Amino acid sequence: MYHGARRHSLTCGLLLAVIVALPASASGDIDLTQYFPLQDGDSWTYQFRAHQPDGQVKYSLKTYRVDGEVELEGGEVVKKLVDQRGWYYMLTIEPDRYLHWGEHENKGLVSMDPPFALIDTRYAFGKPYATAHAVSDGSARGAEVVFEGYESIRTPAGEFKNCLKSTFKYINPNGSTFTSATYLAKGVGPVRKEFAIYSPRAGQILRFDRDLLHATIGGQRVGGRRAATVEDLGEYFPFFQGDSWTYQWTYTMADGASRSAERTRTFAGAEFFDRTAAFKLIDNKGSYQFYTYHPEHGIRMHGSFENRPGGEPFTYQPALSVARPDQVIGREYTWSEPEANQPEDVGRYKRLQHWTSEIEGYQTLETPAGTFEVLRVRLAWSTSKSWVSQWYYLAKHAGIVGMDYEAVDKTSGKRVIALDARLKRARLRGDDVASLEALAIHVDRVAESRSLLKDDPKAREIFKAASQNRYVWDDAFPGLRADVEIVDHGGEMVQAKVTVDRNLIVDFECDDCGAGLRSLARAQISQFVTHRANEPFDEKYGEGKAFFQLIKERPDGMYEIRADGETAMGSWYLIDGKEVRKLTRTLGGPVRFMIHHEKNIRTEDGRYIANYYPVTFFMEMGEQRHELGKVVYDDQFVKQGDFWLPKHRILKGKLPQPDRSIIDVDLEMQFVNVAYLN
Repeated sequence: MYHGARRHSLTCGLLLAVIVALPASASGDIDLTQYFPLQDGDSWTYQFRAHQPDGQVKYSLKTYRVDGEVELEGGEVVKKLVDQRGWYYMLTIEPDRYLHWGEHENKGLVSMDPPFALIDTRYAFGKPYATAHAVSDGSARGAEVVFEGYESIRTPAGEFKNCLKSTFKYINPNGSTFTSATYLAKGVGPVRKEFAIYSPRAGQILRFDRDLLHATIGGQRVGGRRAATVEDLGEYFPFFQGDSWTYQWTYTMADGASRSAERTRTFAGAEFFDRTAAFKLIDNKGSYQFYTYHPEHGIRMHGSFENRPGGEPFTYQPALSVARPDQVIGREYTWSEPEANQPEDVGRYKRLQHWTSEIEGYQTLETPAGTFEVLRVRLAWSTSKSWVSQWYYLAKHAGIVGMDYEAVDKTSGKRVIALDARLKRARLRGDDVASLEALAIHVDRVAESRSLLKDDPKAREIFKAASQNRYVWDDAFPGLRADVEIVDHGGEMVQAKVTVDRNLIVDFECDDCGAGLRSLARAQISQFVTHRANEPFDEKYGEGKAFFQLIKERPDGMYEIRADGETAMGSWYLIDGKEVRKLTRTLGGPVRFMIHHEKNIRTEDGRYIANYYPVTFFMEMGEQRHELGKVVYDDQFVKQGDFWLPKHRILKGKLPQPDRSIIDVDLEMQFVNVAYLN
């Protein structure tokens, strides 16, 4: 209730308004300079929402920064508040007045005489005050301001108590009106603004608002810890072998020269990292990254390679977190240490980089394939020479529809290279998508296909029994360290060190390994760990995540089972009732592989460890298979204390790649000096 008479009912998503009883006149103790800092370098980043007449909401991000002063014709010196487009607004903050002198919105300078008083603390609470203004464009405007008093609100930047609220309205000569409500938080400035534009010609009101995501005031970061996070993050980054995205890809060099071309990135293949297998996103130039998505951990990047002179494969230890589901919008997260609750001697410290992840918010992004509503995510890191930032624009069901990248030289402060990529077309689960309409059709088709999937309880129980019969390390596993002796193609032995912490995060160091050998050997270590990771069956294959069908019950007692869904993706299994004997999966595109568990180790509690298994790669052409290559894994395990640990591996054969090139593999790894952590 305002002034003991007016009642207001507010319903607004993130806004929590608490309206308090106010006296009949404003307090003379309010100093507006404490409520709106206006020093050079201060900045505010907002999430904008424009509410369309059809009910749609368009998102965008805007940043305002105090950048210098302007002297007006009358001699007044006012502050410039500049946005990312270069448009600016002219303000002054006095102890009792917040004045708006004009703006330069790419149409020339427009000023008001007298300036708009958006807040005047000398006004009585709740009472409208009207003034007339002459505008430098020759028009006149009548304005009305109401100093509403105090409200407490919540934004993505946090909860702000006792904000000053003021409502301002002006009327244009054509009868249209502009109304704004401003909320100033002490020590921060505007944390929320609400706008309404009424057009008598259209007979409708356009509403939009902005909430503070974060601010930098006097060099200090302002951002909340209790705020909205992103739900269903997995919908923004679909994973499916064979899916591809084609972009208009433009590089801009330090001298301003640029070049553009089409570039296609495809999910083709996978590699083991830590306790999981990551999807390989490779482009037509041979550069790639490895990504995973997990409901708890979000989107992570595990490795990358830029195909250029001197380029080497990189493995990130720990993996780079692009976006997490519990990540507060607008807040920076910086990692430069191992995960919490680890022994001090894990040994990964020297391999870490300082890097930052931030979900900046929602906006719209124009691409050749259409205008998408996107989630913008920034990943930043530093090298010895450069500061690097990369922005991902993620659209629901479509994935990465745009990217920006820039590297800035630490010495000169100049931009070394920049990139922008915008989606032209995609191929998603066999559907060609080159427009928003095609994407909607694709989403409907996937939903319909999913609704047709059936789950056979018998097939599920057979698969579950075999899955739970696989030997894994339980939660008591303390982690291990070992020296690894590596022999590649019968050459000289090189030594490496490996640490696996209690969370099964792998640290692999091999100073004498070349880039290719280091990548291959590290993947083998991670494969050992992945196969021993304890994943509760219902978490990975629960109802709605995987669907099992019994294809055939064979005379020899074997069962052929097909698994579909989010975590299965068209896998085929041959199960003898207790163990998986064979399985096939997609490597990428038409390339598939079959694993044949020819030999197993039986542990003392009856579980099994597959220790000898050929892997055959092939292409299916109708009912015929064309073999592409074959590798054989020959492993030894030993019981040490409470757990079975890897002892030795031989890997030999022809290993096909998703691009159908062949790698000749002849690798031997011996684990020595194996010890548990702690």
